[in-house]
Amino acid sequence: MNIEKKENGFTLVELNTDYTIVEGTPEVLCETECHIPTQIGMCFFDTSVAIDGKSFETIEEWITELYK
Repeated sequence: MNIEKKENGFTLVELNTDYTIVEGTPEVLCETECHIPTQIGMCFFDTSVAIDGKSFETIEEWITELYK
């Protein structure tokens, strides 16, 4: 799965669905998994999800890229 960053959020490419990141702190579940706060609630992600085609080894790197 791939997401594309956009201003204040991201798009799940395969589902062509847009999400807005809302105020709140991402919740790290383990080294490879997290919850991201969005307008529809917390969304689960892991490092198997690429951001703009780029892969990450740790969820901390993944979150940093998403919030740039």
